[in-house]
Amino acid sequence: MRIPAIEVEAPIIQVGVEPDGEMEVPRNVTDVGWYEHGPAPGEPGSAVLAAHVDLARQGPGAFFNLRSLEPGDVVHVVFSDGTTAAYRTVARAIYDKADLPTEAIFSRDGPPILTLITCGGGFNRSVASYDSNVVVYAVPFDDSSPVS
Repeated sequence: MRIPAIEVEAPIIQVGVEPDGEMEVPRNVTDVGWYEHGPAPGEPGSAVLAAHVDLARQGPGAFFNLRSLEPGDVVHVVFSDGTTAAYRTVARAIYDKADLPTEAIFSRDGPPILTLITCGGGFNRSVASYDSNVVVYAVPFDDSSPVS
């Protein structure tokens, strides 16, 4: 995966679900995880890619600057066969963890959309977690439909 606007060049690995039902996130801050139980990038629905903003023992993560992406920024997904798909960002949102619109984010219907997720907001030391999620939505360059 490449996101020139925030200087990301990171491998994409498959991730699944943790025992508590939450989406798995890569263990390494340099990796981006594709949710393998949902659509792949370019298929109908929301292809979810998640990465760390940071980890105390590893430093800044692949999506450390995700909150800086602006509409129109380019995201490149490189597939295992070497082909690349280009996306343009259309929206960025910050949701409290409790208010994350999981049904929309993990949708398997509708036009193809790339949904990038990381943590954001304040860090709550008592639960060792950020209180929000930064979500960026991107559509294939040949698709001009807005995100709803």
